[in-house]
This record gives sequence, C-alpha cells and structure tokens, in this order.
Amino acid sequence: MGARMKNWAVIAPKVPPAAHPGLEKIVRAYQGQIRLSRPRRSKWGDFRWVAGEPTRISINRDLAPEAFLITLLHELAHAQVQAWDARDHLPHGPEWQRRYRDLLRPFLDHDVFSLPVARALRRSLGQPKASCGADPDLLKALQADRPAAGPTLESLPLGTSFKTRDGRVFRKGTKRRTRFECVEVSTGRTFAVHPLMEVTPLPTA
Repeated sequence: MGARMKNWAVIAPKVPPAAHPGLEKIVRAYQGQIRLSRPRRSKWGDFRWVAGEPTRISINRDLAPEAFLITLLHELAHAQVQAWDARDHLPHGPEWQRRYRDLLRPFLDHDVFSLPVARALRRSLGQPKASCGADPDLLKALQADRPAAGPTLESLPLGTSFKTRDGRVFRKGTKRRTRFECVEVSTGRTFAVHPLMEVTPLPTA
C-alpha cells in the first residue's frame, strides 16, 4: 500500500463520515506521512519538516471526530504553506491563515460539523487561532458532547485549591484575558491555566 493510501486508511475512521467526499482528495494529495499519536496534553497535533525528508503530520488518536478533522486541516494548512509559499513565513501568519480558511470552508458549507462547532468556526475564520485551545468558544463547542471527567477550573470559586491530573496542587487566582493566574502551592510560582482544564477541587483547610 502506497503512502497516500496509508494516510487515508489512517484518517478515514477518525473523521466524521460526512467529511469523506471532500477530505479524501485532500489527504491523498498530501505527499508526506500522517500518523496517530498517543494523547498529548500540550497539543492535539503537529507538523514537522526536515530538509530532504518527507514531511510528517501527527494527530492525537483520542480526539473526537470533529476535533480530529479540525486538527488535521490545521496541520495540512502548515504542509501547504511549506510546499507552496515563501520560506520566511510565520507559523500562524497570513499564509497559514489563508490556507486554513480555504481548507475549512468547504466543510462548513456542506454541514459536516454540528451547529455549535460550525458557529464557533465561522466566528474564528477572520483570524484563526493557533490552536483550538486558544479559542474558548470553539473548545466549549467541541467539549459539549463529551462527558466531563470532573469540574473545570472556571467553575471553581476564586481562591479554591485544586489538583491537576499530574498531581500538582494550585490555588485559583484572578482571570487575565483568557486564562486564570494560579499559584502552585509547593513552589509559589504563578501559572496561566486554561479555564476549561478539568481539575479536582480540594477541601479548604
């Protein structure tokens, strides 16, 4: 099986079936490798380019179909910029934004996404974010159909202590723009934490 056939065999079961007619041609045109990755907390996918080697896209295997499709289009836009545009581009600059919009629009026009996700995507098209996590409206829409494992940070009262999945303990502080400033209890260091992070609240002393 050729690389392009393998790419589609990897992708097809992971995306909404309604996306197949438009997506198959795009995926088969990509000359690099697409693979599934273990779940990563820091990112949903990435694009890698090394001179003289085929480019590589990796996407977290645990993503729901809509999130998987959005991430795939995001990374394919990087691949198109690398192949077709000037070399001195910013990672999520005008070239990438244009390529991403052009890839995404047909799927919005053909009702591939649920209504809440489609609305959030349309709102973001003017200036697409560097990741789904940087777009709170889109992230909420994508999480709407997934049962939460626990409460999110934004649902906790100010000053509440909470534990993250990796066992670190923080105290919730005030919101600055899109994230909460939280103090790690063991070190006293302040971190900007996403409001939709699932956390475990701790009892007050």
